[in-house]
Amino acid sequence: MRRPKRGEATLRYSEILRLVGQYIERANLSEIRILETDEGIILQGVITRGEREGELDTYQLTPEDISALLEDAYAMRGKKM
Repeated sequence: MRRPKRGEATLRYSEILRLVGQYIERANLSEIRILETDEGIILQGVITRGEREGELDTYQLTPEDISALLEDAYAMRGKKM
């Protein structure tokens, strides 16, 4: 996967996984499987709440999606990238 950048610096995997973890929490997923592909990261997990509780779901996060997650994380903290 082409890792996203923050300014001139390429995001470290630890930063990417922190963002993915936040995404997993918001999506109410458990029993997670994370796969890295050339196109980004694929997440599979079991939904833990709501109408679809217990169902398996799959998500694909592109580098652009990960950059958007980073922007959201900074916005929640009130900081600029």
